Amino acid sequence: MKFARPFIAATIAAALTIGMVAPASAAPHKNAAYNNGSALRAQITQLDRKIDRAESRRAITHREATQLDRQVDRLESTWRSYARNGFTRSEINTLNKRIGTLENALNKATRNHNSKTARHDDSRRNDYRR
Repeated sequence: MKFARPFIAATIAAALTIGMVAPASAAPHKNAAYNNGSALRAQITQLDRKIDRAESRRAITHREATQLDRQVDRLESTWRSYARNGFTRSEINTLNKRIGTLENALNKATRNHNSKTARHDDSRRNDYRR
């Protein structure tokens, strides 16, 4: 009896310890939405829509929109190839970086076009005043 008590207590303590550790290891990653790529796919779709809106508002030229659309198409292709086997952390990081690069390119194209328009308008205003 004296031998059984410590053995049972040790067994119960080990079971409780394992029970407390197992759920923690099974907890989803804080970026679980990115593990299946749905959030990345939504960002790519949103970026494609931004390009279309910028072109329709004439914030960017047709040529700029075509170039950006090609880059989005390549990004979608990459997303599909990664999605076949599930996403690794490095693939998620790669996609995030490429999405960021495309967003920056769209913002830069929009700013360039706006500054050209502003300069053109200023020069016309100056000619009109003469």
